[in-house]
This record gives sequence, structure tokens and C-alpha cells, in this order.
Amino acid sequence: MGINMTVIGGILAFCCGSVFGSFANVLIVRMKDASSLWGRSRCVHCKVNIRPHHLVPILSWFVLGGRCADCKKPIHAQYPIVEFAGALLCLVAFLRHNPLLDARETYAFLFEFFFALDLLVLVAFDLRWRLLPIEFMIGSGFVFFLFRALLMPNVFSVTSAMLGVVVGAGFLGAQVLISRGKWMGMGDPWAGALIGATLGWPLIAYVLYATYIIGGIVAIFLFIGGFAKRGTRVPFAPFLAIGAMFAIWFGAQMDTIIGKMMS
Repeated sequence: MGINMTVIGGILAFCCGSVFGSFANVLIVRMKDASSLWGRSRCVHCKVNIRPHHLVPILSWFVLGGRCADCKKPIHAQYPIVEFAGALLCLVAFLRHNPLLDARETYAFLFEFFFALDLLVLVAFDLRWRLLPIEFMIGSGFVFFLFRALLMPNVFSVTSAMLGVVVGAGFLGAQVLISRGKWMGMGDPWAGALIGATLGWPLIAYVLYATYIIGGIVAIFLFIGGFAKRGTRVPFAPFLAIGAMFAIWFGAQMDTIIGKMMS
């Protein structure tokens, strides 16, 4: 029975995650257009309202062949990718923190999934437009800070969050100033502040460590494969997001390893 309930819960988590991924797509596009979040979804080309049965997360894009049902123009691949990513992130959060067990697990599940979804919005925004929505990062950073401070005080402290902001924003901001914006954009320090305020110290250190290790490896392959050349600005938010999830998933193990090394 326990296994069956876990399977059912996992399926529900996957489906719910895809729905929130669909909302993330709406948020991404409408923030870029500076339009209201209210109102029906429309084709970006012909502006015709999208029919409800064409709004099924992930599946509708493939059923429609990646094209609008009315004008037949392409629907950006961002939509199914973000929806599928949202579904996977929700499933992982559910498997790590079963919200049916107790309040602490429920809070941990909600935090991990919605923070991951927040990062997903930033990743899609940066990959598609090479921009990051600063107002959104400030607002979501404040919300996650309050959530953890009020509902997860056993694993979070205000002092830790303040130090996280200083390290996250300061480290990335220094690189923007030193390079005069050539290494990364002005939005990246704000992303560092968001992650620092949410995860605090020492997790922000693990975030930066993983970010630069993974980013360096990817950059090498991009240069070798001819996909990038000297002076090419590679979106940085995806690496920060991977680093943040690395810190969330493996932060406890990192603490143990560092503790053993220091003893």
C-alpha cells in the first residue's frame, strides 16, 4: 500500500508540476512583454485565444505539431520544455520530501519546488532573451526569505541570509565591475542576492563552487565544439540555478565532507 501511495503521489506531483510549469511560461512571456497576468492565453502571432483543450501541459504542443492551431506558425519550444522541467522538479521535491508525512516535510516540499520553479523562470528568461527580470528576483527573494524565516526556522537564520546576500551579490557584482559588464550582465548579481537570501551561508558558497565548476566544464565544451568563441557571453543563470539545486540536494553531504576535512 505504501509503494502504491508513493506511485500515485509521484504521478500527481508530476502532473501538478507540469501545470505550474505552464503558469511559469505565462509568467515568463508576460513579464517580457510587460503585460498583465490576467486574461486568456493567446497565440503570440495571430493573437487568437488558445482553446482550453490546446492548453494541456506538455501534450498539447506535440499534438499540435509545435504550431498554432489557427495561423500554423511555430510555437516556441520553451513551452513544453519548461512544463516538463516543472513536472520533474515537482516529482523530485515530492520524492525527497513527502508532504503527507508532517508539517516540516510539507514546508520543505513547498520551498524546494517553488524555489526550483522560480529558478526555472530565470533560466528560461536568460536563455531566450539574455536578460533577467530584476523586479521579479527582488520580490521572490523577499518571499522566500520570509517563508524560510517564519516556517523553517530550524534550518534557517536571518544572519545566515544576510551573509548569503553579501557573498552572492558581492562576489558576482565585483566581477561585473571589474570586467565592466563583459563577463556577465547586471542581472546576475541580483540572482546571486536572491539565492543568497534564500539559502544563506554556507550554502551560497556551495552554490558558487558548483556554478563555476559546471560552468567552466560547459564553456570548455562550447569552445571545443565551436559553439562559442572569445567574447561570447554565455547565459549565466542556468549555471547559478544548477549550483543552487546542487546546494539544496547535496549541501548536507558537503557539510559532512568539510567537517571531516577540518577535524
